[in-house]
Amino acid sequence: MLSTLTLSFALTAFLIELTPGPNMVWLALLSARQGRRAGFAATLGIALGLGLLALAAVFGLAQLVAEYPLLYQGICLTGVAFMVWLAWDAWRDPADQASWANSVQQTSRLAFLRGLLINVLNAKAAMFFLTVLPNFIDPQRAITQQYLLLTGIYLSIATAIHVILVLGGNRLGRLVIKQAHSTAVRAVSALALLGVAAWMLAKL
Repeated sequence: MLSTLTLSFALTAFLIELTPGPNMVWLALLSARQGRRAGFAATLGIALGLGLLALAAVFGLAQLVAEYPLLYQGICLTGVAFMVWLAWDAWRDPADQASWANSVQQTSRLAFLRGLLINVLNAKAAMFFLTVLPNFIDPQRAITQQYLLLTGIYLSIATAIHVILVLGGNRLGRLVIKQAHSTAVRAVSALALLGVAAWMLAKL
């Protein structure tokens, strides 16, 4: 049975992934204009990039968290601050992110490589794995196994949302772009992320 921390992490990952951002807007445009094959290739590249980033964080951080409790507390506090920044980022009116899909026609191979590279080099995702994820770890239990479980949950949620975007095609793509510029949607996203930050701070 999943613990409260694990379920809370799943909800947090879901909220973050539903917040319109570069990956979502690019994937929606790519799928709408170039079809599902390119969209699925990009989804695979995104998942692989996030997975590699997560594994690097897991094996680099798990040992430190186990050996230095004070470091763990510092990481968790940094995670709270990062969630507040994500809330601010969600609230801001986004710049024109459509340029990623407005360039030259992308084959499935290029879509895969772009999805992979964008996410291997994704500083925001790296910060999430390094600072937010540890807030959902129980230091009294096997740490590496918890990291791997939460990473799997995050990748499953992100990939499921990306697949739905690809399957939704042109109509869903237009809706995502519209919502990315909606003041109400950005406000709700920001408040939800602030709520997560407050919960994380309260449990420290």
